[in-house]
Amino acid sequence: MARERGPDGPNRAVLVVDDDGEICHMYTSIFEAAGLPVRCAMTRAEALASSGQPACVVLDWELPDASGWEVAQDLHRRWGSALPIILVTGASLRAEDLAAAAATRWLSKPFDPAEILQAVQEAVDHGQERHRSVSAPPASLMPVN
Repeated sequence: MARERGPDGPNRAVLVVDDDGEICHMYTSIFEAAGLPVRCAMTRAEALASSGQPACVVLDWELPDASGWEVAQDLHRRWGSALPIILVTGASLRAEDLAAAAATRWLSKPFDPAEILQAVQEAVDHGQERHRSVSAPPASLMPVN
């Protein structure tokens, strides 16, 4: 599945899924200040209706219409299992919960804004490295006419 590209190169968009508007605003401020475009969804339905594949998802564990693991599974079905998902929650999670969500990383609330920014940048950058590695084969593998 091709990754969405922006006018300046690979997709760097972050999809934030959190039912707290103030938290969404905080994430938007943090990520946009770092040059990352942000889309917010407050429910499972909004997250799944979001157009364009994100480079990374920041997902609250407790949403009004689904659990974090259900949303994570839906997002992976829609955009592939390689989609980085960072779970953020104030709840205590079991290892089974994290495994079911197939999350890239888990952060506990409250968190340091620098910590979430670093986690997102690592996920976005890792996705771009993976994309570059498959989109430009070495010259030695190119057919010779």
